[in-house]
Amino acid sequence: MLIVNADDFGASPNASDPVVELFARGVVSSASAMVRMQDTARAAPLAREHGIPTGLHLNLTLPFNGPAVPAPTRERQRRLTETFGRESWLGARHEKPDAQLLADVIEDQLECFREAFGEPTHLDGHHHIHVHPAVLDQLPDELPIRPILSTPSQADAKPSTRQRDLRRRFGGPELCFAFEHVHPSLGGDGLEVLDHALARSLEIMVHPQQERERSALCSSQWRAALDALRVGSYADLALLRE
Repeated sequence: MLIVNADDFGASPNASDPVVELFARGVVSSASAMVRMQDTARAAPLAREHGIPTGLHLNLTLPFNGPAVPAPTRERQRRLTETFGRESWLGARHEKPDAQLLADVIEDQLECFREAFGEPTHLDGHHHIHVHPAVLDQLPDELPIRPILSTPSQADAKPSTRQRDLRRRFGGPELCFAFEHVHPSLGGDGLEVLDHALARSLEIMVHPQQERERSALCSSQWRAALDALRVGSYADLALLRE
């Protein structure tokens, strides 16, 4: 099965509106939403109105910019953004944030998501922060998560111990590629890599607020490729496994 998941829903109108449009067109099948951001309050009812399967896009690397964020909550977020950066998911710097602070921030974001959007279909992270070792220790086991990002050339490689452990604990798709590594107009390897979704579960991570990606998602080649595959969401993936 193929999941086409749009990140950053709720970050801003520029990020949210293309997700709604492309979901209605059938070229995006899932979204990940940020809480306590500029457009969260407007994006949540849009997701419900259009029936967009939505998970939490955990944010530990950007300050909150939504209205009326309580000062203590804003300060906790700021402290974590001083610890984590956009490359932290690689795990090479071995940051060690305060475990209780991290647990409180994750719990707050999950609670905010449930109040606004309902139960999340899955969890992933802005700048892939959800796979940082310290973050993984604080995530609930019952939510499927996005696997570690890979490239099409790595698809047939033997999974690492880290990849196997994540899949065993959390479930989720077997593979995840960035859209830019797939669509030829973006410099990707070609749409034939989507054939991995015939026998395996594959997520394509997209950012339709970027004009180049939005154009590629609207292309006739992308539409034709999706028509040949079973396309769904993390919720559909869970049903397949029952």
